[in-house]
Amino acid sequence: MPHANTQLVIIGAGYAGLAAAACLAQEGFQVTVLEKNAQVGGRARMFEEAGFRFDMGPSWYWMPDVLEAFFNRFGHTTADFYTLKQLNPSYAVFFSPDHIMHIPAQVKRADAAI
Repeated sequence: MPHANTQLVIIGAGYAGLAAAACLAQEGFQVTVLEKNAQVGGRARMFEEAGFRFDMGPSWYWMPDVLEAFFNRFGHTTADFYTLKQLNPSYAVFFSPDHIMHIPAQVKRADAAI
């Protein structure tokens, strides 16, 4: 059932907002996305300040099956757009210059570290 005359507004151009907009547009809705920041992407954007660039991206790659299903919906796979590389350690938490917790890639070792 066409929705060409139904206009929707999505607030926030992060992963969820952009995915919702894409799926609704695919269904025929007229979609407008509003974003408060200068860049889209939410946590997947870049932040630049005083000559430094910071990746604001997600720390962990959660639910790869959900992302794969999203790309499949539009005739693609995640591999069409990016290649994943597992890091070890996967994450580091800086409590102070002398107190850094490294989170290993292996789940059992990460549980023990936390």
